[in-house]
Amino acid sequence: MEVVITADSTCDLPEHLIQENDIVIFPLSILLGEDSFLDGLEIHPADIYEYVEKTGVLPKTAAVTPQQYTDVFEQITGEGKAVVHIGLSSAISSSFQNAVVAASAFDNVYCVDSKSLCTGMGLLVLKACDLKNKGFSAKKIARRIEVLVSKVHTTFVLDNLEYLHKGGRCSSLARFGANVLGLKPSIAVSTETGKLDVAKKYRGKIDIVYKQYISDCLENNTNADKTRVVIANSGGVSGDIIAYAKGIAEGRGFKQIITADAGCTISSHCGPKTLAVFYMDE
Repeated sequence: MEVVITADSTCDLPEHLIQENDIVIFPLSILLGEDSFLDGLEIHPADIYEYVEKTGVLPKTAAVTPQQYTDVFEQITGEGKAVVHIGLSSAISSSFQNAVVAASAFDNVYCVDSKSLCTGMGLLVLKACDLKNKGFSAKKIARRIEVLVSKVHTTFVLDNLEYLHKGGRCSSLARFGANVLGLKPSIAVSTETGKLDVAKKYRGKIDIVYKQYISDCLENNTNADKTRVVIANSGGVSGDIIAYAKGIAEGRGFKQIITADAGCTISSHCGPKTLAVFYMDE
């Protein structure tokens, strides 16, 4: 039975990879005041930054509804195909629970909680595509991906805490202390809980911090799966820093180096000049 890989828009994969692998994307909704926009289709991070600058208010996100999942699952299975759906961390959004509710009505739809976001989640989507291309069944793909969830390294380093503070995820005292001390936090997503937490605090000018972070991710890890690595940014990171990261990744022997733009969800939480390096362990 042919398998179709589906994912939430928060996987933030470049459009050419989505098309090459025939991935079906479910867009979350981004709410700017009373107006709702489909993530990646009707709104992009630059729109969010402009809105926050004008209003001082962060946008809100709305999950994909069970009915939206049902409509697509019904269409795909009606064509005699099976589905493996990889969703945004259930600790961050109710989208995954909604997908599970929708999938319960079908025999050949399997849902996997990525416990991740952005292209950390996207790495699991691409792994599912690898397995699909090798002829694995939907059930086996889902089981393999569930095992790989704990191997994904999802971290990013922020230029400042303003967006986390506006979103209520950072106290005024912590923000003040970071600003005074010149600290740049690295945030990690726990593969056990799918929640965000501070992994490390860097100090200094942002370009120096970027390089320290890149080194920590790529040079100091000896157990990385060299199949692929993703270097993503939320806008505002210089081309020199992206080139530096790619050079380190090439030197470490990664076979596929993907550069990606962080989508609206991570941009809403972290703001511009956020850099992320995503990879998996063997």
